[in-house]
Amino acid sequence: MKRGYLLPFLAFLIAAALAGCGKEETQPNDAPAPPTTSDKASPATEKTVSWFMSNREEMKRVLKACKDNPGALSGTPDCVNASAARDKLIVQEMKDAVKGGPK
Repeated sequence: MKRGYLLPFLAFLIAAALAGCGKEETQPNDAPAPPTTSDKASPATEKTVSWFMSNREEMKRVLKACKDNPGALSGTPDCVNASAARDKLIVQEMKDAVKGGPK
């Protein structure tokens, strides 16, 4: 009976991971860069993908801010890195779900 739930679960995870794909690609490449708050702060405030993977609450907060104001924030390093970390975590969780399934 458990095996019947694995395929819909994986399909849901894949759909969730792909839901935001392609949004950055629809913008023209020659568009001016959005103003960033990191210009005023030190460059050390930018977080890496691995940092966001270790700090999920901060990743969620940054992703919410990026989603609330995509025109100004979507191209910032923190938004890009938080998004990449979310994608990696989703793939990792899918792999873990498949490994933990019935044998």
